Amino acid sequence: MFEVAPIWQSHIQQQNYRLLLEAMSRPGSVHSIQGLNTSSNSMLAVLAALLDSSVRFCDSSELLETSDIALLQAIQTLPEEADYLLCSGIDVPDFQPRLGSLASPEQSATLLVHVSALIAGDLQLDLTGPGIKEKRICNIQGLDPDWLVKRESWVCGFPLGVDLILIDQQQLMALPRTTRVEVH
Repeated sequence: MFEVAPIWQSHIQQQNYRLLLEAMSRPGSVHSIQGLNTSSNSMLAVLAALLDSSVRFCDSSELLETSDIALLQAIQTLPEEADYLLCSGIDVPDFQPRLGSLASPEQSATLLVHVSALIAGDLQLDLTGPGIKEKRICNIQGLDPDWLVKRESWVCGFPLGVDLILIDQQQLMALPRTTRVEVH
């Protein structure tokens, strides 16, 4: 009998989508991805909740297997045209993602960045802004600090910009474009 991996089941995808909404509304908070088992990866679980056949994505760091890409049924494209970009936190981006327009800032890209760990890392980020009471301190492993320099250049023209979702082996954290990030 064929069994569908948990990340492809609609109720798990809905749970992960709600986790993403919670993470975007509370930047820097860490959330455990649902439906993971030994055969699934965290990036794929998040993508299963976000992508469908009408969405364009780019796996710029080649984080997914070809067979997994086929299961997503999304349109593969160049980084500059993608709705969602999959990236490695150790590779500084050399592309220009979509930033939206003043008339349609929601037409920007969301970047899903794979990192080693969302807690107990050596890169300290101080976060402030909407959804954060005063300040939230995050310690991330596997994110090149130059990522945050690039991010700043992309979000400085608010409401234009990109939203980042950081993903490790089991958890996720969001850095919306409205969040101010200071590196220590």
